[in-house]
Amino acid sequence: MSDRQFVIPIGPQHPALKEPTSFYFTVDGETVVDVEPRIGYNHRGIEKAMESRNYIQNLYITERVCGICSNAHQTAYTGAVEEAGGIQIPERAKYIRVFFHELERILATCCGLAWPPTR
Repeated sequence: MSDRQFVIPIGPQHPALKEPTSFYFTVDGETVVDVEPRIGYNHRGIEKAMESRNYIQNLYITERVCGICSNAHQTAYTGAVEEAGGIQIPERAKYIRVFFHELERILATCCGLAWPPTR
């Protein structure tokens, strides 16, 4: 790295980022020379908070990862718990999950259409 190069950290909390990711940009003047992405960085400490709680308490934590897609996070978590525990869910429960995922998808689409464009 030369004397003219600087490392600029962007994220995890940045207005331009929709998800909690982190980037380290190495710049030389106005030119970006290198980017080190840290995808999946979660600034809320959710994994650490879940370590000291039981499965039911963790449902409430996974629901708070994202306000719009909370059902998807809960389903991913419960799917992992069910697989780890060898639990088989009824067919009806699978249909109900798909129904709510579709509602959530429609909600996310409507929010995306209503969100003001960035300049």
